[in-house]
Amino acid sequence: MPWIKAATYRGIMMLAADIGGPIDFSPEQRFPGARHGVLLEGANLLIVGTRTGPNIGLYDVSAVTRQYGMDLLLARFSGPVAKYDIYRCKDDQWFTGYQRAWFEDRYWFCPPDEVDQPFILAHRRGLQFSTHAPCPDARRFEAGLSLAAQTSTQWQEAA
Repeated sequence: MPWIKAATYRGIMMLAADIGGPIDFSPEQRFPGARHGVLLEGANLLIVGTRTGPNIGLYDVSAVTRQYGMDLLLARFSGPVAKYDIYRCKDDQWFTGYQRAWFEDRYWFCPPDEVDQPFILAHRRGLQFSTHAPCPDARRFEAGLSLAAQTSTQWQEAA
């Protein structure tokens, strides 16, 4: 994994804490190549961050998790709003350009409007994929995006 700024590392640590579960802050000791990331052990989810734009480096970062059978959450801090790319190892598939939203006391990752991709719940036991939105209507969906943006603003700006 490439070097990242200290603020970006703090951002991924806070993201890991928001998702919950035991966190390994030095996964490279057991998984060479995972340096500069944090591992949610119960979820088998490696979280890394970058300031690069969309779709840059997807193959490189997924190569690390693929060899260990881990899923990957890549937080992109390159624009005014953080975007997330998620790699599902068992299907060898990327889901890109997601936004984080808060619904029913959980963080969900929501696909871009124009893309037919699943909604993804990240929790301490792993990633859960759903074809249905976690909220019943557009107004609540926008409110969930807003709540998630408020909680991440403090570290998004610094990263």
